[in-house]
Amino acid sequence: MSKKRIMFSPVTRLSGLLSVEVVMDRNIVSVANASGTMYRGIEHVMKGRHITDAVYMTQRVCGICSLAHGAVASYLLDELYDHELSDNAQYLRNIMLAADILQNHIRHFYFFSLPDYVKMPVQPPFEGQNLKDARLAPQDNTRLVEHYFRSVVASQECHQLLTVFGGKAPNQHSFVHGGVAVAPTADKVNQALSLIESVHGFVKEYLVPDTELISRVYNDYFKIGRTPASLLSFGMFRFGSKNQLSLWRGGVLTRNQISAPDIRLISEDVTNAWYLPVDGEVLPAPHKTGAYTYIKSVHYAGQPFEMGPLARMIINGFYHGGTSTMDRIKARSLETLLITELVMEWLRKLVPGPPPIQQKQKPLKEQAVVATDIMRGSLLHSVRVKDEQVEEYKIITPTNWNFSPKDKNGQLGPVEYALTGTVIPNPDLFLNTILGRIIRSFDPCINCGAHVLNAKGDVTGKIVF
Repeated sequence: MSKKRIMFSPVTRLSGLLSVEVVMDRNIVSVANASGTMYRGIEHVMKGRHITDAVYMTQRVCGICSLAHGAVASYLLDELYDHELSDNAQYLRNIMLAADILQNHIRHFYFFSLPDYVKMPVQPPFEGQNLKDARLAPQDNTRLVEHYFRSVVASQECHQLLTVFGGKAPNQHSFVHGGVAVAPTADKVNQALSLIESVHGFVKEYLVPDTELISRVYNDYFKIGRTPASLLSFGMFRFGSKNQLSLWRGGVLTRNQISAPDIRLISEDVTNAWYLPVDGEVLPAPHKTGAYTYIKSVHYAGQPFEMGPLARMIINGFYHGGTSTMDRIKARSLETLLITELVMEWLRKLVPGPPPIQQKQKPLKEQAVVATDIMRGSLLHSVRVKDEQVEEYKIITPTNWNFSPKDKNGQLGPVEYALTGTVIPNPDLFLNTILGRIIRSFDPCINCGAHVLNAKGDVTGKIVF
């Protein structure tokens, strides 16, 4: 039987534009190419701007996780300006970041993943659902559909919590360099406590049991979509006067050994990405022969690594499962519960008072690099400035890691590895079932994976990598 090439495009229920091409050898995926087809060029947009614009401009990379970019840009500026952060500032910052992570995780489970496992009602927006592998008992299915609609309120409450201190969502205004520009008044703290207690109740009563139910009924997915146990995290939830401490530790997990991560060991490869080196720079090349994505291969010590909630939970000893499709879903739900508990703890430690912010007027450094974990994994921002103007700005997102294309040595990125070798026992289970479940378990955000075309459809300008 000859091999068959099939294009899965677009992959729906995710953020951004993703296509996946696979080669089927009988009923096994022998080759998988994950193609991010968006070009944003945010690094080029940043060039020439005042460095403090980074907090606001980089939040425009993505609407579903915008605060994350503002947070990392704030850490970057803290280093450039050598700011001193108070305990109150760090509690507020982490509360806002946690609220943004919570809305993302709740939406991922119910909006993006659940329709892969639950038969939804025949009404907008579910018309035409193509679920060929519905296994839930009718009463369980009905209950999870009800929880789907309840999750809309829970995710909204997460954004409300963020706006109590951040002013708006997405693209908050108060988590800035030097601290937080909003006062943690007793009234705001009480509002936030009420919101997080409601979210915590939803996560504990609905999200966690729903995850356990899905994982029991679809337990074969603990063997599907596996990756090598090569996991990476740069830690999450910064504390300390210089952002030097992470509540959840970072780590590099290989061969069952964990070591401390080193930013200097990160490298990129554009062998199969739409970029070409020109005069020492890497420029977009949308017609490059053999390439298939705007996402670059990102490596640590020359090797591909998976990141995200699963990596964080395993590295910190909170989860002891494997690296499969269902493991990713379970680890994300566990993390969601843990974060709700942290937010309640932090709110009770806040001391009502004035805005905890102290900003110096002039940067003391001309370059800096920061990496820390956010929703989907580790986010890196780096910058070089001159006279407070950006000369080079660089962003490496979790999607760059997880959706890395093959590198010059043929090494597969985590998603392509997870897809390759997958057995499709029935053609009806091909695209929107087995492959879709694997892909969505990584919580892809292709907006963050890359970079914009002008009105003519041409790639313009250059980016700094």
